[in-house]
Amino acid sequence: MFNLELLGPPEGAGERLFNWGRITLGQFQEDFQAPLYDWAPGDYEAQWMEAAERLVDGASVVVFLTHMVHPTAPYHIGWPAWREGDSVWVQERLFVASDLAGEFDPSAAEVHVGVRAERSIEGQPISQWRVSVSAIAEYLDRRRHAPPPEPPAPTAPPAAERPGRGRRARR
Repeated sequence: MFNLELLGPPEGAGERLFNWGRITLGQFQEDFQAPLYDWAPGDYEAQWMEAAERLVDGASVVVFLTHMVHPTAPYHIGWPAWREGDSVWVQERLFVASDLAGEFDPSAAEVHVGVRAERSIEGQPISQWRVSVSAIAEYLDRRRHAPPPEPPAPTAPPAAERPGRGRRARR
């Protein structure tokens, strides 16, 4: 199973506006906060679809971005996914701007990924999950055939402002 989704309506305000999201990799699930400072919910979803399409079409590595404030931000968070035959290995990655060889380009985040490593520079195992290429293809199929999200229900004005409510006019 592979899934990436935004959950519910945005929360917060101003520079602290975000959407909760969830990534599912097999039996593993992790919730995250996707900032809505420079990107809208649709930007995340479009980037995930584009990355999944490239992976299914044979790309060796892509990144599913889950924390994108602005390309010049001090850090970004994404999930690099390496295709190896019919398997895809996924790890969470913190992209620290000062450690990158160049400016972070969300349309080509994989240039900052490199080869898949199973151990950190300190020798510790890196958490990673394996999903199938077919699970990524099923994700694409589900997303393409999902009904569009329903618009938020309009809120009713206070009773005093609603026509026919409030104090009765005297006759």
